[in-house]
Amino acid sequence: MEPYTFVQDDVTYEVRFTRGPEAWIAAIHRAGEATAQIVAFPHGRGYDPDDVRGSLIAGCEAMVPNLPWAGITRH
Repeated sequence: MEPYTFVQDDVTYEVRFTRGPEAWIAAIHRAGEATAQIVAFPHGRGYDPDDVRGSLIAGCEAMVPNLPWAGITRH
């Protein structure tokens, strides 16, 4: 699945999706950072099987504010 990029609160995020045997895995990166938050979406639960990509994107965008991000440093 193609990566997805979005902006939330003036911060750019990129999500890379991987399909695992039991779940879709989303690695969410903030622009310019090497680390990622990893989130799993179990197969068949919580997303529309007719629009998997759209459901995964909506889930990632919704959870970004609740993830334990390190503080942003601006220079």
